[in-house]
Amino acid sequence: MAMTLRQLTERFDCRVLCGEPGDDVVISGGYACDMLSLVVSRIQPGELWLTILNSINVVAVAALADCPCVLLTESVEMEPTVLQRAADRSVVILQTPLTTFAACAEISRLLRDAP
Repeated sequence: MAMTLRQLTERFDCRVLCGEPGDDVVISGGYACDMLSLVVSRIQPGELWLTILNSINVVAVAALADCPCVLLTESVEMEPTVLQRAADRSVVILQTPLTTFAACAEISRLLRDAP
């Protein structure tokens, strides 16, 4: 139940806002939360973070928690300066029009069906 970040972005309805979704990052699950302190303490290695938050603090938390990818749901945008900070810290930022619930369900299905 895992796939590379590149495979995920090819199979999932999302747009890459910054970073390069590579084959070197393996995604085994996700963590959906908008409370930064919970993300820091609970996200696990190999999980991508789903959120509607779009501030510079998201990038700081992702970097602190060794989270390689943040998925912004509900078509949430990020300011160019925040995206640049994410790029500087090697955090890939993705965006989807799906709700957080729908995105979680779809990612779970993709991971479950991954070869």
